[in-house]
Amino acid sequence: MNGKLQTILLKAKEDVYSHLSGGNMSRILGYGYDFAELREYDTSDDVRHISWINSAKLGQPYVKKMHEERELNVAVCSLIDGRFLLGGKLELLEYVVAVLGYSAYEANELFSAFTFVGEELKRYEATKNLYAIESVVEDIAKSELLGRKIDYSKVLDIGLESKHLLFIIGDFLDPVDLSVFAQKHEVVAIIIRDKLEEKPLVSVDTQLVNPQTNELIDKTLSRKSLEHYRAKLLEHDSFLMEHFYQHNIRYVKVYKSDELIRKLEGLFTF
Repeated sequence: MNGKLQTILLKAKEDVYSHLSGGNMSRILGYGYDFAELREYDTSDDVRHISWINSAKLGQPYVKKMHEERELNVAVCSLIDGRFLLGGKLELLEYVVAVLGYSAYEANELFSAFTFVGEELKRYEATKNLYAIESVVEDIAKSELLGRKIDYSKVLDIGLESKHLLFIIGDFLDPVDLSVFAQKHEVVAIIIRDKLEEKPLVSVDTQLVNPQTNELIDKTLSRKSLEHYRAKLLEHDSFLMEHFYQHNIRYVKVYKSDELIRKLEGLFTF
């Protein structure tokens, strides 16, 4: 294990034990629930429990009532491709997975992981073993990313049977449909971005390489082309957020490690 990865794991462990010990752990892990019934929405209900799919079908708001479970199954699905070579995106993803793994370990919950590196999927069996959790992060750190591109049609192949609190981590720069997951699991999307992806600052003579294909990009970087790129990204993200909203998927966007725990705590505060 290299020094950079050890530093990431140490920071993640310290942050979990400093900020998420005791009762605060539920803010990250949420609540373990099993589906009980579907009923009409009442003004006393939390709007986040509305089933938007069923409400649209039935023509009025409906909420899902749930039974509380004793043990929570936590799963992390990482979507990694060549774009994670930009800036510190890969290191940030390693930190996110480590925080979620340490949180599950501290709460004595089962932790499983699924890592896509391009089209390659690696599965990790559910565990409560600390070293097994850390090995997931270590494998991510060793990933060869250049020329890797994810086939999003295969993301559903992870095959989770029982209900999970499912964290899906990626940059979400490609269209992705998480509605099937959301019908069965409590889904949380963690969007990892670099500031330069959203507001690129490059000169006109900069030579660009597509990290997903390792091919040169033969295009001129004018001010107009950058403005077009930003507009298309805003449009893409608008559709993405609407997709999350329609399927009751919680999400956070992070650019650096210091933001993560604060944003996750806010996400799970009722």
